[in-house]
Parts: sequence; C-alpha cells; structure tokens
Amino acid sequence: MALWLCIIAIVISILVGWKFKLNTGILAMGFAFVIGICVMGMKASAIIAFWPTTIVFYLLSISLFFNYATENGTMEVLGQKLLYAMGGNAKLVPFAIAAVSAIVGGLGAGASTPAIVGPFAFVMAATAGVNPVLTAIAITFGNLVGSNNPYNGYGGSISKNLIIANGVDEVTTMDWSLKIWFNCCIITIIIIVLFYLVLKGHKADKVAMGQRPPAFNPIQKRTVTILLAAFFLMVVPPILNTWIQGVAILSTLNQLCQPQVIMMLGALLCAVLKLGDEKTVIRKIPISTIVMIVGVYSLIKVAAEAGLVDFISGILSSSIPRLLVPAAIVLFAAFLSFFSSSTSTVMPLMYPMVPALAASLSLNPITLYTCIFFGGLATACSPFSTGGAVCIAANPYEDQKELLSNKMIVAALVCPVITIIAAELGLFSLFQA
Repeated sequence: MALWLCIIAIVISILVGWKFKLNTGILAMGFAFVIGICVMGMKASAIIAFWPTTIVFYLLSISLFFNYATENGTMEVLGQKLLYAMGGNAKLVPFAIAAVSAIVGGLGAGASTPAIVGPFAFVMAATAGVNPVLTAIAITFGNLVGSNNPYNGYGGSISKNLIIANGVDEVTTMDWSLKIWFNCCIITIIIIVLFYLVLKGHKADKVAMGQRPPAFNPIQKRTVTILLAAFFLMVVPPILNTWIQGVAILSTLNQLCQPQVIMMLGALLCAVLKLGDEKTVIRKIPISTIVMIVGVYSLIKVAAEAGLVDFISGILSSSIPRLLVPAAIVLFAAFLSFFSSSTSTVMPLMYPMVPALAASLSLNPITLYTCIFFGGLATACSPFSTGGAVCIAANPYEDQKELLSNKMIVAALVCPVITIIAAELGLFSLFQA
C-alpha cells in the first residue's frame, strides 16, 4: 500500500502544483513525511537524510558565483561577444552549444559539464533569442555524446564493466560498447534536431545584425578574468587526472578543482573584490527551485524504500510480447532513471537481464543494452537528476529558472517517448552483435 500511496502522492504533487501555481516540492515533502512516518514507520531524520545535499550544494555554488557576473552585467556583454564571434548567426547557436558540451564532456569533465558550459551557453543563447529549454537540451544531450564514450566516459566505462560481468570477453565488449555508443549518438542527434525544429525561433538582435558589442568596463574585466580562470581550473585538472593515472598530486588537484569548490572560491573572490552587491547576489539564489528538487527527490526516495525499483523490475521480467520488449525496456529504464541514477541503479539492475532476454526472445543484445543505456539517459534533463538540476542552476537568468524547471519535467517525459519510437523503428538494431 505504501508504494501506491507514494505513486499517487507524486502525481498529486505535480498536478496540484501545476494547477494552483504552488511549489511542488513543498507538497511532495509533506507527503514524504506523512507516508514515511505514518505508513512506513520511518524516522523523520531518515527522511531528511534523503535530501540531495550534493545537488543542493551545486545549486548554491553555481548561483553564488555566476550571480556576481550577472548582477554586474558581465554575462550580458559576454553573451553579445560570443554571438558576435559566431558572425551573429543565431541559428547555429544550439548546435555550437551541443558540440562544445560534447567536447568538454569527452575530455573528462563528465557530469560537471553543465556547470562548466551552462553559464556561457545560456547567455549566448539568450542574446540570440534561443529558447532556454532548447539550450538546456543542447547542453544535456551534447554532454551525453562526449561523457559516455566507451574510452574514458564515466557511463561508457560502467557499461563496459557490466557487459564483461555478463560473461562477454573484453574484445567483444569493446566492439559492442562502440556500437551502443554509436546508437546513442544517433538518437541524441535526433532529439536535439527535433527540439530545435519545435522550439526554434530567434528574435532580431543588434549583434546578429553585425553591430560590435560594447567593451567590458573595469569591474567586468576583473569578473571575466575570474570566469576564465575558473573555467580553466574546472576543465584542465580533470582531463589530466583522466589521462595520467596514479599521480597523487594530480588526484589531489582534481579534488580541489571540482566545479562546486572552484565556484565557491570564485564567489568568495568576487565578494572580496566587491564585484557586485552581495545582498542582491544572495537574494537571487533560486530557493524555489531548490525547495522543489529537495521535496520531490525526498518523496521519490521514500517510494524507493517502499519497493519501487523491485516493483518495476518485476513487471519487466514478466511476460511481455517480443515486439514490445525494446519499448518496455526503454520505458522502465527511463522511469527508474527519473527517480534515481542511471549509472548506479538502472544499469546495474537491468544489464544482467540482457543475456536471458536476448537468448529466449532471439533479440540482438546490442539493441537491448542500448535500450537500457540510453533509456536511462533519456531523462537526464529531469530537474530531479543531478545533470538536469545543475543545468538549470547554471542558467544565470533568475526569471527563467522556475519556468525552466517546470518545462524540463515535460522534456524529460518527451525524450523517452522519442527513444521508444526509435527503438521500435529499429534504429537501435543498425549494428548487429
């Protein structure tokens, strides 16, 4: 009963929040405490422990750092200069953002890519009149291309290890992993293009007309220097640590240069140098977004304690028509990933099912692995996932954050649908095992 109460509570929280313009997180947190304590016998401290502290700290550090650059006008001028450097061609901006995200993610930044690329991407996109949802999609799915490659990508490496654990030799595993990654690249490009076609529409902009953007003032120059230094520190040490293994000083430097650490130190430096009004910067921290994420995430974790993951895996392992197996796998992987981590929960849970399914139903294992791999990643833009939350927080425009959070929930529901259609059309069966 507790599980069904949790599922009903999730639906009610989202629908009531949307209908009456209430913060969904407050409703979800209330349900989490009531169901967890009164129905499941949990302690209040255990439910509070579900709060996603890593995501919250990411949101705080990004906001504090980049709010200085927004408050003193640096980000606005920087956006104009970035667009001017592209020749003012606004139509290319989403694809340029996706390409940069793929490169930065592929170089080793991984899950930190939205925090690194996001602030610059959103200001350039806003200057070009690009829909912020399209910008978030370009950042998120562009990063998936780079950070999930089978050579040094975090998700790609986990996928390889899980396939080997299923009894596949290393040479075959690498071959399959490359094909899985190619499948994911194809569907990623399809998703970005589809969102581009639906959400495109660029306002006329002075920079796009060829007018040279204004110069940075002295405060903005100091801010840009700090931004560039932070960008360097967030990108280079992780790359070196990925490529050069076993060097203690690089490992320590990599920990020191984690994005949340660098951005918190950057915010401190901006405060000391008086590069913006500190009270205004703090007021612009997206508290409503933080409350929404904390509340819904806590309710989801209570649902997980009530047996959500076992419930879904039980359904998947029951009798499903062969034709619908790829769609079912994508659906359940996406559903579980919406509430948990794809790499730490979904893939370890579902990958062991592949050999038996492939043998009993005569299905291509590469197709099944791809369905799980990208099915779990299809909801990466959800504001309740680390990637989605960090991407939203990286948007320096305060008035866009709450609206973007709501719309990214819709996007996180649409992307699995696109993935299911692709799976059923055979796009994940282009490469055979």
